[in-house]
Amino acid sequence: METSSRVTNVEYALVGPDLEILHKVNLVIEDNIVEHIGNGWDSKGETYPNSLLMPGLVNGHTHAFDGLVPEYGVSLSLKEVVGDPRSEKYRILKGHEFDDLKNITLNLLTKSLSIGVLSVIDFKELDMLGAKVAKAVKNESPINYIGLGRLDQEINEERLFALKELVDGYGVSSISLGEASLELIGRVFGDKWTAIHISETLKQNLINDLETAISALKPKLVVHGTNLTNEEFSMIAERGIKLVVCPRSNMWFSVGIPKIPMMFDAKVDLLFGTDNYGLIDHNLWKEMEMALLISRLLSPSSDFSRDILKSATVHPDLGVNPIEEGKKITGIILNPVDRFEASLNKYMSLIKSPGNVVRVLGLPRILN
Repeated sequence: METSSRVTNVEYALVGPDLEILHKVNLVIEDNIVEHIGNGWDSKGETYPNSLLMPGLVNGHTHAFDGLVPEYGVSLSLKEVVGDPRSEKYRILKGHEFDDLKNITLNLLTKSLSIGVLSVIDFKELDMLGAKVAKAVKNESPINYIGLGRLDQEINEERLFALKELVDGYGVSSISLGEASLELIGRVFGDKWTAIHISETLKQNLINDLETAISALKPKLVVHGTNLTNEEFSMIAERGIKLVVCPRSNMWFSVGIPKIPMMFDAKVDLLFGTDNYGLIDHNLWKEMEMALLISRLLSPSSDFSRDILKSATVHPDLGVNPIEEGKKITGIILNPVDRFEASLNKYMSLIKSPGNVVRVLGLPRILN
């Protein structure tokens, strides 16, 4: 069988799991696998001057359906705006049909791709209807799409197995479902992604929601953790659970500021998410810059810029690999502004001014 091979020359590359910065790099890519990373430019290669190659971004938490009605519930509390199932969000969503729900999700994914996001985890409301939308979206998505369903109506084994056929996992709203339901979800979806909102508010934290979620659901991923303690961050890290933080959403809903430095100090496997599409836009770069600012606020003179970039990119289990020999390429080529070239701290500059995506490498539905 004939193989497809290309040589690509870039000005800079963020290479390996630690995003080491290399200058003047050529890559030999064969059948979407990085066969070689070399110094200097190859005369036979396709050259991108003033460019940066890096792994694509991962958006670890979205609610795409919200985007149907931007800026809803601005004067309401968090529970009144997005609480399940009696909230302003649910009132709005119930007035929309399948095609509307599918199209707004694809809208989010297309816009995400335009800024270099190659993988998205999306929480789907509306019971079986939301799950059916997730399946349809996965078949048409331009990027790696991980749709997490949920049952808004009765939760039983039969309905959970039916839901499981349609989605990549289960996205739990909170521990308010009760331990029996959480345990059942954990058993049925044990071989898929299980995720849950944790300690977004102080009230949730005061009822020990992390401990309950770990013992009952055994999640692979928890979202927010805004009010968790250092000991709880260590608990998450020790169990290999991923934590998705959504700084702009936390501030929008006035629930607190995520403790970014403490999370990194505890060696938490961190991701960033943009959360509710109707209230926070799709731009994960904004999320990273906010995380950088928060880290400087909570830990003056600190530099977590490389950690933030790693958290937003290198997650092979979520479809984005490091730029590394022998790995499938899931990368983006940017044309960063002059600030990057002149900068004494290129990781910080990249977060603040990433430039534009000029090429995507490694996605079969994208014409490279």
